[in-house]
Amino acid sequence: MNERIGLPSEVKAGEALEVQLSPYGRFPNVTDDGERIVHVCDRAAFECVVANFSEELLVDFEHDSELGGPTTAAAWVQKVFIDDEMGLMAVFKLTDLGAEAVTQRRLRFLSPVWTLDEAMRPERLISVGLTNKPNLPVRPLLNRAPGLRNVEDKGQTKMKEQLIALLGLAAEASDEEVIAAVQALKQENDAYAEAALNAEAEAVADENAERIANRAEFVKFYCANREAARAFLGTLRVPNKAPAQPKQPVCNRAVAQQPTEGFATCKTPEERIAYIQQHY
Repeated sequence: MNERIGLPSEVKAGEALEVQLSPYGRFPNVTDDGERIVHVCDRAAFECVVANFSEELLVDFEHDSELGGPTTAAAWVQKVFIDDEMGLMAVFKLTDLGAEAVTQRRLRFLSPVWTLDEAMRPERLISVGLTNKPNLPVRPLLNRAPGLRNVEDKGQTKMKEQLIALLGLAAEASDEEVIAAVQALKQENDAYAEAALNAEAEAVADENAERIANRAEFVKFYCANREAARAFLGTLRVPNKAPAQPKQPVCNRAVAQQPTEGFATCKTPEERIAYIQQHY
């Protein structure tokens, strides 16, 4: 978009206004006789329109003047020219009725009326209609409703005040100070999140110590992609463990028999076992 030709937010009667009459391209249309045609809107056509423009032309409401209706002027075309990006342009001076209609959004677009040569290229501009149903894909005359920018500005100011309060900054803090505080808060939050994730990875590694061959690499993998690491653990086989044997209780009863004197002569564990089996 050509920044030199920007859309205004409002217009006043008598002010000059640069507008787009037609972009470059091929555009279908139907004549009053029902014939289907295609307008060829290239630079050569626009150069012809510019060359044939000689005096100011009427901009009416909804093509009324071409349809036998009122010839009330919404504006007057002062000149036409070519823009390399946007095509055929014009300079308008709006009347009081046209300025009011445009500013209040009653009508927002333009529709040129021109004669065509045998190749269906525009050659002479006849008039322009202020309308809401243009045949050509032209841009609107204004970029927003009057006062909308002020509403947005007030909303942005309120949002900044709330942000300053949440960040604990001075009320007169500049935009740069607000941005710096937000960046610092983000860095602190990122560091906390990284530490929490690393602690979680260490805990998972502890829980699966017997299944993980390289703990350090697993922790790095987990921090890089938690979901993938957990899915990987699900593919590992759980190590087989022999069930722990329950310990037999030892009962120290008062009626337990004491070994005889012959037991004391046994020198080895084997002899003692044999003695006990024989005598008890």
